[in-house]
Amino acid sequence: MDDPSKRTYARFIPAFWTWASGHPVLKEVIPTFGESRLVKRERMMGLAHRMLHLLDTEATDLALTSYEKPLTAYTSPEIFRREREIIFGRTPMFIGMSSEIPHAGDYFTRDFVDTPMLALRHKDGTVRLYLNACRHRGAKVALEPCGSAQRFICPFHAWSFDHDGRLANITEPEGFDDMDWDRKSLVALPVAEKYGMIFGCATPGVTVDPDEILGGLGPEMAEWGFENFAMYDKPHDHQGSGNWKYTWDTFCENYHFATLHKKTLGEFLIGRRQAFDIFGRNVRMISATRSIYQMRELPEDQWKPEEHLSVQYRLYPSINFSIYPDFMAIFWVMPGKDQSHSRAIHITFLAKEPANQDKRDQIAFAIQRGCVDVVQNEDFWVTGLAETGMRAPGAPATFMIGKNEPALQHFNRLFAEAVGDEIELGLNPRPASDERRAMGAR
Repeated sequence: MDDPSKRTYARFIPAFWTWASGHPVLKEVIPTFGESRLVKRERMMGLAHRMLHLLDTEATDLALTSYEKPLTAYTSPEIFRREREIIFGRTPMFIGMSSEIPHAGDYFTRDFVDTPMLALRHKDGTVRLYLNACRHRGAKVALEPCGSAQRFICPFHAWSFDHDGRLANITEPEGFDDMDWDRKSLVALPVAEKYGMIFGCATPGVTVDPDEILGGLGPEMAEWGFENFAMYDKPHDHQGSGNWKYTWDTFCENYHFATLHKKTLGEFLIGRRQAFDIFGRNVRMISATRSIYQMRELPEDQWKPEEHLSVQYRLYPSINFSIYPDFMAIFWVMPGKDQSHSRAIHITFLAKEPANQDKRDQIAFAIQRGCVDVVQNEDFWVTGLAETGMRAPGAPATFMIGKNEPALQHFNRLFAEAVGDEIELGLNPRPASDERRAMGAR
């Protein structure tokens, strides 16, 4: 446990290392981190060779056919209702990072569509997840996006709840002398923690299995050492016009980089060339930076592929992991107030402490550019542009998703299956299993 090579990323958070070493799950993972780095390098080298081949041959990973998307999938109030209820209400999903709540009493709050969640590090080291709603009149009991608290006190009438979710105190109890306090605990939601990631579900009683959710990506996610990443700043909330699926589509292909992101992402990432793999309901996408050709000037044992590849994980239903050498950006894309609006939560995590102020400034600039210039000013902007045309009297019945947009096809088909959209499924029969393997299924 004391081998410094196994503390590469944890050195800049000594208190976090102490906590992780005593954590019932993480203490078993940390000793193997050195071995994981070797596996990760082999994987990254393979992805680098794969991307260089795609660039050399001017190719990109393709789906088997194009995909026809009915506009009703974006405009129908009934489909939108089922999406909120089924995809976001009943589906277990990734909700946050272990490193956000390293110590007992640490918490974060996060609103996912109709469900305000409160995640807490309990004194026994486990994560508890509650509906962030007072049992008196429903007001949120935790108002800050993150913090530390011994009790959660409702701002409405000062009812308070302990870490077990139990009602601990109320004002003027004589007004409730016939109430059963044991039945007025915060509503507990299902939760699980693994690979430095926290998973939960908005519906009580649902089984939350991290490995099932990740669909085979678990060991690969573990290689990144997410448990040692540190949150850079508080979450940023994006609001925009346009259906949430259309906004999510902008995260799922780099075909548009050379046009929409010409003066932002397109300046350092190569568009229209992408490696694509399916892991259960999730995908991994790899893009190359414009510096990738520099590796060929070095012997392969000196290659650093993580400095020349953009590793992108897309977790079902609509969660973006963009991993760079110094930081990781996570976006949760979700429905807004109606089918014509969308919302995204953005959090950035640092992989390691910046070496100096210049490096810190570079990272800050990159984060600001990605959050505001790219996502808000370009991705959300173009989603809004499409929204108007979708509702025009003369709008076509369908849009097209190309073979070169396989992740879009993958997720849109899953969404249609989840809500039973017979129009979309009728237009796009599911490929047979052997065909899915050709598309990159794992």
